[in-house]
Formats: sequence, C-alpha cells, structure tokens
Amino acid sequence: MLVSMDLTCAGTIGYLCLHDFVIPSQEKVASFYEASSCRFANLALGCEPKPSEQKVTTDLQQEALLGRQFARLVASIEGNGLKPEKIEVGNY
Repeated sequence: MLVSMDLTCAGTIGYLCLHDFVIPSQEKVASFYEASSCRFANLALGCEPKPSEQKVTTDLQQEALLGRQFARLVASIEGNGLKPEKIEVGNY
C-alpha cells in the first residue's frame, strides 16, 4: 500500500508544491517545487517560468529531527522562561 500526501500553496505571485511531506519516500532527502513571479504561458498552457525543484538533505531521519526540535522547544520553555505558543481554535 502506498500512502502519500501532497501540499500545494498558490498565491498571487507564485506557488509552492510539496510531495510526500508527511511520510516521505526518502528518509534523508526532501524535495519541493517552487515558482515565483509566475504568469500563464502562451495560450494558458502551463506557467512561466517553469517551477524549479529544490532538494533539502539531512543526516537524520524526519522522526529524529522532529524529536530534536520538540526537545529544543521544551528546553527553551523550561530553561529560558519562555512560554508555549497559544493556538486559537476556530471554525474552519
């Protein structure tokens, strides 16, 4: 069984497209596509400029990075007197 979740964010001057951002297909490499200052191509067949692929590499797996970040946030709250962020729950 293949599980995948993609995210596409589009705005007035560009877009960002993330593939497999929840359960990555590769453990230590993540890629995304981005384009800025976009406009429709001739006859509205695609966009210009073409999106470019960006790759982010890491020495640790996604789960390990998540644990490291969580521990860093907890330590900054306990050791530096910072407060946790408040999350507003609204009607979506």
